[in-house]
Amino acid sequence: MNMQPGRMIKIVKRESHEEILKNPYLLVMLAITIAGAIFGLNKASHVFAPLFFFAALAGMGWLAWQQWNAEKAEAKALDYTQLAATDLSSFAPWLKENVRGQDETIDSILAELQANLALATPGRTLGAFFLVGPTGTGKTFLGQLIAEAVYPESEPIILRMNQYKHGDDVFTLIGPPPGSPGYEVGGTLTRPVLENPRRVIIFDELEKAHRDLQHCLYDILDTASCREKSSGRTVDFSGCVFFATCNAGVEALRALGRDGKPDPVSWLGQSRDALVDAAGFDRAFLARWSAIYFMDELSPVHVAEVACLQLARHWRTYGIEVKHAAPELIPDAVQRNEEFKQYGVRQLGAYVQMKTSAAIGQARARGVKKVDLIVGANGNLEISVAPE
Repeated sequence: MNMQPGRMIKIVKRESHEEILKNPYLLVMLAITIAGAIFGLNKASHVFAPLFFFAALAGMGWLAWQQWNAEKAEAKALDYTQLAATDLSSFAPWLKENVRGQDETIDSILAELQANLALATPGRTLGAFFLVGPTGTGKTFLGQLIAEAVYPESEPIILRMNQYKHGDDVFTLIGPPPGSPGYEVGGTLTRPVLENPRRVIIFDELEKAHRDLQHCLYDILDTASCREKSSGRTVDFSGCVFFATCNAGVEALRALGRDGKPDPVSWLGQSRDALVDAAGFDRAFLARWSAIYFMDELSPVHVAEVACLQLARHWRTYGIEVKHAAPELIPDAVQRNEEFKQYGVRQLGAYVQMKTSAAIGQARARGVKKVDLIVGANGNLEISVAPE
């Protein structure tokens, strides 16, 4: 085996250093040696002994600090074998249950992400998915749920792009340079990944960001790395999954599917062209996203399902389980959704909360944990204690 001498010395030194730190017998011998030296120096001079003692104490503290840093870095390091063994197949039903009307998109994202996990390696991200659609169709929520599936122990990084409308805002992503205000906290994108490289990153409403943000992300999406300006440290994004959501270009992408959706390759090219014209994205930037998915507004039946989900989720936040909801509630919610369709099903959630807030107060006052929701003779929502 050919190996440069300098390289060999470096490896031997590192292994020897780690051996001293990890071997308790060597540490005991070191402590005995230091104690003997202190005893001898104390006989020679009462001045040298304390100085030597504090110097030895500082040296051992430094060694312990180095070991702690090494263990911390080892704990944070990505295990690509573990990533390759990740199985996402069981999450498909759960995702479809929580994000209604987007089954095709969910299946496609999971398939590509599963393939990328199997090929996880330094220098490439685990996926870059561009989600386009009208507001309130579940784009951001889907990214959050996939984060929970892939990295249940790590919070996703959600960056609201309306906070990056100016060029100066953009460079806070990778940290202000040393000496600038806020440089010590690092970048809003880079520092969380330095602290934990297992992340799902969501750029929410990307069309609202300054154009410089696109240039800022070129290297990150290309090589899965960048240098944080604040600290000068290299940030590894090879354990990250990227999502971008976009509300622009909806009509253009909707028009592409009116005569039947083209094959995946044609769709990718045509959807990129449509987003360049409609939202002003750079072609080179869009080329760095592996797929573009269109999440259109929901059908009435899916709106009804979302209304049920939001109703149950809202009551659950108050510790109350809804066992049954009156059928009259659902058509009313669907009809209301038609009135504010341009605001998406997000507004539907607000309507459901408003409609049921009084009933929640009644249930809490009675200490009820499980309820049936019924519509009374006067048309008001009433609660009935559900059987256990």
